[in-house]
Amino acid sequence: MEKTFLDITVLPYRSLSKKGFRNLMFIVSFVFFAVGVFFWYIGAWPVFGFLGLDVLLLYYAFKINYKSGEIFETVKVLSQKLCITRNFPSGKMQTWNLDSYWTKVEILNPARHQHNLIVKSKDKVVLLGSFLNYNDKKKLLSQIQSALKLSNSIG
Repeated sequence: MEKTFLDITVLPYRSLSKKGFRNLMFIVSFVFFAVGVFFWYIGAWPVFGFLGLDVLLLYYAFKINYKSGEIFETVKVLSQKLCITRNFPSGKMQTWNLDSYWTKVEILNPARHQHNLIVKSKDKVVLLGSFLNYNDKKKLLSQIQSALKLSNSIG
């Protein structure tokens, strides 16, 4: 039985809950319906249909956003290895098993305002937490580095 030094699940942040989404859609629908009725009344009836189309497109855009937010990653640092698993909304999983002794974790800045958390071990390179903001990537980086240091000193 291998000792676990870190077992963490990384999830994307969503500022609008599902209840908040329902409330937002209700308010937007009500306002657009009222504006549409006004335009219908003054004779610009095509505007009513376009406002309805706007509501449908807004709903669809939020649904796509929520679906992409279902991705998550798990990071486990065991005594001899670092295991990263990425779970996609489709149910597909990707797994990387890296030798913890050779693993290096760092944040790279290839482009302005884009910071990539990279995990390297020998010939493998994994981009981790691409959906996280910079501060969360720094916290994750320090957690992984601490667990790797502890794992390598004991193992």
